[in-house]
Amino acid sequence: MTSPPPGRLLRILGVAVLYALATRLALATSLSSGVVAVWPAAGIALGLLLRGGVGLWPGVLLGAYAAKATGVHGPVGAIGGALAPTVEVVLCVVLIGRFVRPIQRADVRRCAGLLAIAAGALCSAVIGQTTLWLQGQMLGPDWATAVLRWAMGDMVGMLLLTPMLLAVGRSLPRPRALRVVEDVTACGLVLLVAQAVFHSAQGQIWLLIPMGVWLVLRSSPLSASAAAFGLTIIAVDSTAAGHGPLATGHPASDVLQAQAFAVMIAACLYMLSSLTADRRRMFDQHRRLAEEDAALRRVATAVAGGASPQDVAELAGREVATLTALHVGVVVAFQPGSDVVRCIGQGVVGGFDAPPLPTSVAIAPGSAIDRLRRTGVAERFDERGEHELTMAPYTQRIAAPVVIDARLWGALIVCTTSTADLPADVELRVERFAALMSMAIANADAQARLVAQATTDPLTGLVNHRAFHERLREEVASALRHGRELAVVVFDIDHFKQVNDSLGHVGGDAVLAETARRMSAASRKGEIVARIGGDELALLMPGVGGEEAHAAAERVRRAVAAAPFDQAGVMTLSAGVCDLTQAVEPEELLRLADGALYWAKAHGRDACIRYSPQVVEELSADERADRLEHARALAALGALAKAIDAKDPATIRHSERVAALASELATEAGWSAAGVARLHDAALVHDVGKIGVPDAVLSKPGRLDDTEYEIIKRHADLGARIVAGVLDPEQVAWVRGHHERHDGRGYPDGLAGDQIIEGAWLMALADGWDAMTGARVYSAPKSYEAALEEVRRHDGAQFHPSAVAALERLAQRGTLRALTAEACLPAPAVPVPTVV
Repeated sequence: MTSPPPGRLLRILGVAVLYALATRLALATSLSSGVVAVWPAAGIALGLLLRGGVGLWPGVLLGAYAAKATGVHGPVGAIGGALAPTVEVVLCVVLIGRFVRPIQRADVRRCAGLLAIAAGALCSAVIGQTTLWLQGQMLGPDWATAVLRWAMGDMVGMLLLTPMLLAVGRSLPRPRALRVVEDVTACGLVLLVAQAVFHSAQGQIWLLIPMGVWLVLRSSPLSASAAAFGLTIIAVDSTAAGHGPLATGHPASDVLQAQAFAVMIAACLYMLSSLTADRRRMFDQHRRLAEEDAALRRVATAVAGGASPQDVAELAGREVATLTALHVGVVVAFQPGSDVVRCIGQGVVGGFDAPPLPTSVAIAPGSAIDRLRRTGVAERFDERGEHELTMAPYTQRIAAPVVIDARLWGALIVCTTSTADLPADVELRVERFAALMSMAIANADAQARLVAQATTDPLTGLVNHRAFHERLREEVASALRHGRELAVVVFDIDHFKQVNDSLGHVGGDAVLAETARRMSAASRKGEIVARIGGDELALLMPGVGGEEAHAAAERVRRAVAAAPFDQAGVMTLSAGVCDLTQAVEPEELLRLADGALYWAKAHGRDACIRYSPQVVEELSADERADRLEHARALAALGALAKAIDAKDPATIRHSERVAALASELATEAGWSAAGVARLHDAALVHDVGKIGVPDAVLSKPGRLDDTEYEIIKRHADLGARIVAGVLDPEQVAWVRGHHERHDGRGYPDGLAGDQIIEGAWLMALADGWDAMTGARVYSAPKSYEAALEEVRRHDGAQFHPSAVAALERLAQRGTLRALTAEACLPAPAVPVPTVV
């Protein structure tokens, strides 16, 4: 047989000590006849076992035996005296647990509880009085009367003290000062009236009825029990002394009558006050349910009105905070596989200034939300004693689960800065509201998803074509009405067809989705990014003028080209910008932005053009078709040039860097924008003739011999012949002459000085600069300063003086260093796809 655990043994000893003390106190206050009219030990024992479990019965047995063995009973008689209360309390607890508690109706359950108490008291009286009778120590004129007195005393003790013991330590409503004063006053008046009634031979017991009714209707069961206890003491003590309306001059029957009166008063007051308290709780519950229903109706109305999930969450948070008399309500959503919750909305009660919550919050280990995530039930988090708050300034939080489609979707959290104890049922209230609110949140979420599906492009997640045009019309009308600025940027992914051809449509979709992601990341709050065509994207910027819009488009363009794409390498954008200073109709605004985009694509791509009549030429449909055909042919040549550059990691993007520097040199030399664009196009394909040079010669690590050098020299002439069908004659001359030297020692024609066309000597310097500053198989790259000194040494020999002068001006402004830094970056790890 195993011994009880230490904790249980201590509780048993505690019960024994309490029972022994109560027994000695009762015996010490017995009446002159030896009768104990009220047996408080029975009430204490029943209360302790109802709270701690029937397993504590040895404490009653030990306490009763210890108290009675030292009295008149003696060690032998104390056995019966100890067995009687033990059987009594065990029988009461078993009957209550087995039969009384399962009864659903509270009023029937209380009546059944009285019967269980009566059965236990009667059983105890029979055992106890029989033991005394066998010892010749029976109290009373006969055995039956003694049994009735014993049973009455135990019933009074249990009816008076057990309810009070069960209420101790339980969460009670917060006491209000006025209610406490009222309860104390009512109890005091009852005792004063009882004192007057039971100390007068003609006392009128009915005078106690009004005060009893007052107690029943206004006070708590605990106050009623306390008043009944005091009333019983007064009635029994006065009657035993021969005073009051119950005293007839026969002490034995008078005490019995006083006990019966005490049992009746205690039972009636307890039952009636409990019933009243039940009605009061039911009324409060109905009131709370009505408030919750009203709050839910307001949330449902907001959902039906098309409110966003954030608005619904804010309203729900405010409603639950108001219902629970706390400060802030927050709705959060769990992120699958993450320890971060997303804050959907925060509602604040009126008059409370709450700091805004961030969009995402990390879940603190051990917090209420952490426990809720694991248990799926409402949790309380109390930090009133902590120096540092995990979610300042809130000291207490209640988190309840929000379940949608049988899945733990998120949580409803109610926060407060108060240091007072929260009500015991606050978790249940928040959990109930969260359960009812889940449907509203699910409806708002579903409605938002439907709206998103109707207005969002499924591939990129951007605003779709229809939604963009609707928003464009709205924003244009609003800007014109309020005199605000507005701009539109239209983007196109350069050479996107080549991506689809080389990687397939799945690879093309991946590039398109990544481009959209980078554009969204580079855009700012209030800017609307949309997909309005296959590879055509748009940026709508309310409140932004043309110059600022051009800067924003440049920011987006650089963000997209900043890093290589998986498999596709570096991708670029062309962009066209138009604002309300050029057009006031939405369709016209978009058409002019599209015209500026076409102009950017037709003049080299990877550029952003702001529309103005002086810059962007209006073209007919036939002219645009011709130019687009020309652009496609030029793009094919550019792809071929890129493929040639890609043969050697050191020359990847060589043609693009030469084109960029040649364009800057031409701009510095005073060329027109159209001329600069034409030079850029020619420079992009200046090395296309290397398609006829064997790889062994192109990639040879050492110095070329004469034969190999002659092979290399052919590429300028071959390149000119290749581009002759696409470029104009002047551009062809630039490509042919990009290796001519100012001193006449170049190739393929050995031209010198002013015999070399200007675009050729600008391109020659750009090509030479990239060769000096870039790593090649046959030489290490020169530093920026060393390369600049090299150019100065060859001024007037290899390079044209005017070209060198333009380069010096670029160096003074810092443009040259920026271009050189870009040129010296390591080649991308992912190769540029080749066109075959």
